[in-house]
Amino acid sequence: MVAQVENQVTVISFQKPIRIIEIFVVPGQEVHIGDKLFIGESQTLMSDIFEKKTLLTKYKGQFNGSLDQFQVQLTLTKSEVSFKVAELQQELNALGLQKRMQDENSGRLSKVFEGVISQNIDSIQLARISFLNQQIENQSNYLNIKLKQLRSSLQNDTSSIKTQIRILENEIGILENESLALVQYAEHSGNIGNVSVQLNELVPPYQSILSIYGLNPSIIKAFVNERSVVGLELRDKVLVESTNRMYKIPGEIIEIGSRVTSFPEKLNVINGINSFGQEIFIKISEDNNFLNGEKVYVYLNNDTE
Repeated sequence: MVAQVENQVTVISFQKPIRIIEIFVVPGQEVHIGDKLFIGESQTLMSDIFEKKTLLTKYKGQFNGSLDQFQVQLTLTKSEVSFKVAELQQELNALGLQKRMQDENSGRLSKVFEGVISQNIDSIQLARISFLNQQIENQSNYLNIKLKQLRSSLQNDTSSIKTQIRILENEIGILENESLALVQYAEHSGNIGNVSVQLNELVPPYQSILSIYGLNPSIIKAFVNERSVVGLELRDKVLVESTNRMYKIPGEIIEIGSRVTSFPEKLNVINGINSFGQEIFIKISEDNNFLNGEKVYVYLNNDTE
């Protein structure tokens, strides 16, 4: 396959319109990882963040309101049950005291009334004591049921609110990361290609702002007749050889193009007559001696034995 050596190109753009307020590089300048490239601002982005934060505050207010209402109802219910239990317990304590006093006098009363009155009094007290204990237990059960109802109601009232809060917090996080990216730094070393914008220019979404070419060429763009692409597969190993000097290096196919396109002018077999073929992209090590734009040949490893 006939091919051409190319630098890895990184094109920087944004999903939202931004205004460029500072540019720190010029075409051809060499930059390194961490170098500041430009600063932008986006009224659309700031507006989106403000809108979502306002909505988030609203949902959090609704959630806190439901939580406060739950706490009020919980406190009232516990107070109501505690008051009733206290009343029942007070009567239960009085009956217990009365029962102890009657037990102390039971001997004398039984001798006078042959035990009839004492037995009637004991049975009435025991019945009342049993009734009061049952009422206290009922109040405890009522409290447990009421707590479950209140928690279930709180869950129903806040479930959708909590979902909206999670969604908004995630969206705000994404937008704030986009905001941080408005101050753009070089992610790898290279040379500045085109700077497609000017200061204070409003850049439409997805339009290229600038491009960075890798310091060493690491991509081989090969062209092959569309009928010959059969048998080539991703990750196939190849050898890339210079056409004008004794130098070659191994590579790997990373992409097989889906279209037929014209060759670069220097790769045409006959000058002035365009050749056409399918693009094959090959990755080579950045530690190589090729020059950007150099013409090379690409061989499948099996063909070089």
